[in-house]
Amino acid sequence: MRIIAPMMMLLILLSPLSGCVGDDSSEELDTVDPIPDLTAPNQHGENVTLSEFRGTMLVILFNAADWCGICNDEANRTEELLQSMRGLDDRYTVSFVELLRDNAEGTTIASQEDAMNWSEYSNNSHSVLHGQATRDYIEETFDREDIPGFPSYLIVDLDGVARSWVVGINEPIVAEDVQVQYDAYLQDLDQN
Repeated sequence: MRIIAPMMMLLILLSPLSGCVGDDSSEELDTVDPIPDLTAPNQHGENVTLSEFRGTMLVILFNAADWCGICNDEANRTEELLQSMRGLDDRYTVSFVELLRDNAEGTTIASQEDAMNWSEYSNNSHSVLHGQATRDYIEETFDREDIPGFPSYLIVDLDGVARSWVVGINEPIVAEDVQVQYDAYLQDLDQN
């Protein structure tokens, strides 16, 4: 009986992390259709549309919020990650967009204020999209692609086609992941 109380407390304390961490996987995709489009406000209140980034290698970070500690870690390293991606190969441009699902407590949909606070806290210059359309897009994408949790990255090629998912934290995304997908994109072009 004495062990039940501490175990219950541990479960209660860890329950906010459920769904936060994925299964630490990377998956290359076999698709030719562009990703579904999304238009949503960023942290500055400006509408951003994902299809505007066609012609660049787009990296989309699907993130939860402050309640997910690992999501905080990823948000804090995105600016450095983006710089290393941009400096890797001058044959292509890298764009980066973050989709923020929740407010800091995980109780409501992320607002403009939440996105601004998240961006400032993480010292990021990229767009952080928020709102109902963003949350719906995240949930529909996770259901369709069977993505287990946050944080998750999607690498999209110059034609707007999803190339690879990087899910989890044990093997976080690195600049070379974008390079590999760009090279695969060029190889696919040569074969067609």
